[in-house]
Amino acid sequence: MTALLELRNLKIYIKKKNIDIPAVDGVDLKIRKGETVALVGESGSGKSITSLSIMRLIPSPPGKIVDGEIFFDGKDLVKLSEDEMCKIRGNDISMIFQEPMTSLNPVLTIGEQIIELLIYHQNMSKAMARKKAIEMLEMVGFSRANEIIYEYPHRLSGGMRQRVMIAIAMSCNPKLLIADEPTTALDVTIQAQILELMKNLSKKFHTSILIITHDLGIVSEVAERVVVMYAGQVVEEASVYDLFDEPLHPYTDALIGSVPSIEGEILRLKSIEGNVPTPENYSKGCRFAPRCPKVFDRCFSEMPQLIKKNGSRSVRCFLHESKGAGE
Repeated sequence: MTALLELRNLKIYIKKKNIDIPAVDGVDLKIRKGETVALVGESGSGKSITSLSIMRLIPSPPGKIVDGEIFFDGKDLVKLSEDEMCKIRGNDISMIFQEPMTSLNPVLTIGEQIIELLIYHQNMSKAMARKKAIEMLEMVGFSRANEIIYEYPHRLSGGMRQRVMIAIAMSCNPKLLIADEPTTALDVTIQAQILELMKNLSKKFHTSILIITHDLGIVSEVAERVVVMYAGQVVEEASVYDLFDEPLHPYTDALIGSVPSIEGEILRLKSIEGNVPTPENYSKGCRFAPRCPKVFDRCFSEMPQLIKKNGSRSVRCFLHESKGAGE
């Protein structure tokens, strides 16, 4: 199946004190129609800036796409004008941001914000847009949707605001939904409801989803395929079942080992020593080497390449080079 979205060798540099710093360094990513892909990694790994680049929302300056292509539905988004991108944002590609209060306009009612979008992208009359806004709010679980449209964002709880964000994001029936940490700061019950809602909407509209998260519990719940990022690079890619059954990269293994299990014997959780390096402090060799429990001399002097494994997986690690090279 052809990819709806394909990132090819994407490189994003941030200018700091007249030095170009590689925030995203050669990322490849594919999402097929109707597929849910999780982009996983600690804070500082480059997940959010990768997602913002798809929407062409990287602040410039200081950020800049210096190389690579972002193909969406056959078009290279990097080459489109700002006017062309405005027609795609919110219509073909929608995004749910990490904190709804920074994304919702505090001086407009919920209804006004959805209606404005529908009039701009769908050429609806105000009456039709208002009816569709109520339908969307009902779809995301509001029983009093015809009253909620007159509320302001600050009058709603965190979970309700996140539902509004999903309603806005899905109102134009986008081909791709990008969700950046969509359940951060929500309690566990509301988290489960939001994830279930996203899964149902994806099935109903056949929408592709890119979910950005550091929470592997969310990954196992909603994703079909997982892309693990570390220090601006993809270090592993696999189906969700393969990743949890047999993580290949030591970083992925450490991430999974740091998640508590409710089954079997209670064991001490693993922790990953140190921190993700900042882009200006990336090492010459493997970027995970200073924190890796399986490190050896070559890791400090040479950068490992992303190796294909069994056709459907890939990993950036010397431990799999001899086995992976011929597959």
